[in-house]
Amino acid sequence: MKHKYALYPIIMSICALCCFLGVLLVFASAVQPPWGRVAFLIFPALVLGLFGFLAAKGKLRLSATIAWTTALSVLLFFASVFYVSVLCVWTATTTTTDIHFYSRAYGQIAEEDSVQEVFPQSIPADAKDITFTYCPQFLQGGEEFILSYTTTDEILSNWTTRLKREAEWIGPNQQWYSENNWSFDGVYGTRYQLDWDGGSNHGEICYVLIDEENRQITFYYSHW
Repeated sequence: MKHKYALYPIIMSICALCCFLGVLLVFASAVQPPWGRVAFLIFPALVLGLFGFLAAKGKLRLSATIAWTTALSVLLFFASVFYVSVLCVWTATTTTTDIHFYSRAYGQIAEEDSVQEVFPQSIPADAKDITFTYCPQFLQGGEEFILSYTTTDEILSNWTTRLKREAEWIGPNQQWYSENNWSFDGVYGTRYQLDWDGGSNHGEICYVLIDEENRQITFYYSHW
């Protein structure tokens, strides 16, 4: 290489690229990875790479190359750290409703005994009219997981038989709210309480609700 000082921005560009790949790996484990937003972090590697190219072609002199590369490296580093921090908060507070991310969300709560024993690991093929919500736990906020769908009477009957063996309490949903002095949420059906620690300010609850009239089954887990 004729202009060896071009190695400085080229090396910094490679370092920026490695950092970008590292951030990609970190966000790959998120329930709903923000790939589009993460893609902006390739910008520092491209900018520094451009300066390396210009220096290698002799378009930039030694002093200009060192000055620009140093200034941009520091500026882009702190800007990237700030941006990654914002992305972390955004990802940790994003409510996921896309059913394509169901299995990832399930993986976040799969270690809970009641969830592991009853909740489906993936959305069943027979499911129709699917609604899904996952809200991750962040700071003092609560974690919530809800899967609801309609299915056939036969499959609901199979679920009922299974849930009778697993539930610690069975009865009308409104009755559970009344017995525990909670405000009724207006959702009717038979409630199969799998787990509840009785907490109010902080607690954990897990149940399955079956609405036979509408052929609907709902899986619910919350930790707050």
